[in-house]
Amino acid sequence: MVNSFPSAKSPSSQNNHEISVNVIVKQQADGRTIATVPGLPELQVEASDRTTALTELQQRLETHLAGAEVVSLSVKLPSTDQKNPWLAMAGVFKDDPQFEQVLEAIEKYRHELD
Repeated sequence: MVNSFPSAKSPSSQNNHEISVNVIVKQQADGRTIATVPGLPELQVEASDRTTALTELQQRLETHLAGAEVVSLSVKLPSTDQKNPWLAMAGVFKDDPQFEQVLEAIEKYRHELD
């Protein structure tokens, strides 16, 4: 099966298409500002002030995305239902004729240890 990922806009209208991007902005002790796009460490800018850092990062990000397509991809997550492993073994000895003897031997051994 081949997946098809439709683009948000047709290529002719993509120039006007904007997306919001989270940016981490850190003020350094020396007054400089570092701006980074999470998940894209190569897109990190250090500048003398916040406005300059964000402007430079925006330009670098637009250059980085030029000719690219941004799509949303749905991914199935693994089930979070964790089954109790003990339940898988519950009742396996219910029809075993020697199970009562085994339980008696275990009980006898435990009393010997006490």
